[in-house]
Amino acid sequence: MKKEKVLRVASVLLIVTGIILLALPYINQWRVGDRSEKNHDVAIEMSAEQMQENMNTDTTFDFDSIDEISVSGALLSPDMIDPSLIIGRLYIPSIDINLTVFNGLTNYILHAGLGTMRPNLMMGEGNFPIAGHYSRNEDILFGNLGAIEIGDEIYLTDNETVYEYHVYETRKVMPSEVNWIKDEVAEERGVPVISLMNCFYENGVNSGLRYFVFGELVATHSISDSVL
Repeated sequence: MKKEKVLRVASVLLIVTGIILLALPYINQWRVGDRSEKNHDVAIEMSAEQMQENMNTDTTFDFDSIDEISVSGALLSPDMIDPSLIIGRLYIPSIDINLTVFNGLTNYILHAGLGTMRPNLMMGEGNFPIAGHYSRNEDILFGNLGAIEIGDEIYLTDNETVYEYHVYETRKVMPSEVNWIKDEVAEERGVPVISLMNCFYENGVNSGLRYFVFGELVATHSISDSVL
């Protein structure tokens, strides 16, 4: 009887463990999506003056810390990122992206929204490069970035001015091709640009490449006249 009881307990534990393992990817995605929404709620209510001041906040650009969305990353990243790092919001209506933009680049930031890829950026000037995590759930972070099409609108705002960009190019590049985040991209285009980047996945597998979306500035609007 004792042996049979041990076997029953072991079977139950195996079943529970299997259920947890199957559920973990969905828990990860839920945690990241929930964190993103919480930080975005803060960004919506933040004053333009505070966002503009945050552009000068000391921050970190830790490219080496960036990793795929994982169990540890989803569980250990804080729910709320330091609000002094919030500098704007990014809205792409065609693919239903509406995310917070933070000053700097860390894994914590990319589990809550988007991060800038260079210091001393100014909206509507030069090349404004932004990175985001790929997500298997297309409704979370930059999971649906690959569905963007030439001509689609991209809106970037500091809660005062809305900068409207139109997509003119997409491309896959090697991680070493850091030239795509520099101002020379805007200089060659002849107008200010925005560069959106995530890791490029094929059939759910990280290819090792980076996927870039480039948009050129076509107009600026007051936030009061905008869809944001």
